Amino acid sequence: MGTWIKRIFGAAVLGIIGYGAFDYFQAGYHTRPEMPEGAFSLSYKNGLRAILVGVPNEKETRRYFGHPQDVPFYLKDAWSFCAPPEGEERAKAAEFIKSRNMPGERFEVVCKIKADNDVVIRGLITSVPRL
Repeated sequence: MGTWIKRIFGAAVLGIIGYGAFDYFQAGYHTRPEMPEGAFSLSYKNGLRAILVGVPNEKETRRYFGHPQDVPFYLKDAWSFCAPPEGEERAKAAEFIKSRNMPGERFEVVCKIKADNDVVIRGLITSVPRL
């Protein structure tokens, strides 16, 4: 009887370790570049992988939602650096939030990928209060 309990316990431990490794690689953390001081990262199942810079980490009080944009297939699994909108982007961000009309939703950052001399907008990230 004790042997079976040990085997079941061992299988459960191996299952948890295997799931953790799968989740780590699925989220792409093994390919994440160096992060600047004060930055934090988010990885979404929709493919958006973001390193947020210049934004306070409020994961305990807010939920972050990623809104990916259409990009070429070779950029879909790339990490993007995200920062608050500036200049023209600020007006577009306000328009985006106004069109969504969700209570408590706040626009956080615009995510961009630099490919050679081109800058591609990878997606947008919004947040809502964690209730």
